[in-house]
Amino acid sequence: MKFLVALIFLLFQFGQCEKLKVSAYIESLCPDTTRFIQSSLLKALQTPEFDDLVELRLVPYGKASQVLQNDGKIVFQCQHGDLECFGNKIQACGFDALNTSQQEQLNFLTCIQKSRKRQQEDFENEIIQCLPDLWQGVLECAKGTEGVKLLWANGEETLNLDPKLTYVPWVTVNGNFDSKAHEQIERNIVKWACQIANKQRDTYSQIEACEEYQ
Repeated sequence: MKFLVALIFLLFQFGQCEKLKVSAYIESLCPDTTRFIQSSLLKALQTPEFDDLVELRLVPYGKASQVLQNDGKIVFQCQHGDLECFGNKIQACGFDALNTSQQEQLNFLTCIQKSRKRQQEDFENEIIQCLPDLWQGVLECAKGTEGVKLLWANGEETLNLDPKLTYVPWVTVNGNFDSKAHEQIERNIVKWACQIANKQRDTYSQIEACEEYQ
């Protein structure tokens, strides 16, 4: 009986572990974003139990602007042109479709943003490969009003950051921007998270990958 009580207590403690909350503000055609995705975020994807330690939000928008015109039409201007706006909608719609799984969102992002796109068809061809079961709905979302709504919401969040976003990717931790944390996360988000978890063992989940950074 005592063993059972102790086991329940340990399970309860494990379930109460906090997660590091990271938001990454990205752009679909930004070379620096692509490097971040294919290095730091790809390592996160390949790390077992990473989502037990880090709650990662991905917000495609970046250094863009948006205007609600008198006729009700929303117009976006993205740093790398209209094609990037479309790519941002593709990503926003994909993340929305996969909103119950951080792992699947990361898998989608690392798949869809491997190389620079030159035309809309490049995004459309890649999404078929990256989301073979969901691509039609995601593409309809990106080309329709739902994609506009999702990108507008991302814009509202991005444009209201404090301090203001000045470059991309832009990373916040628990809603706050810290330049040192940003640099560490951009280089290796797993190492950054593990170093914090190793120092605060009573607060954060202990995952096997963090043994490397003790």
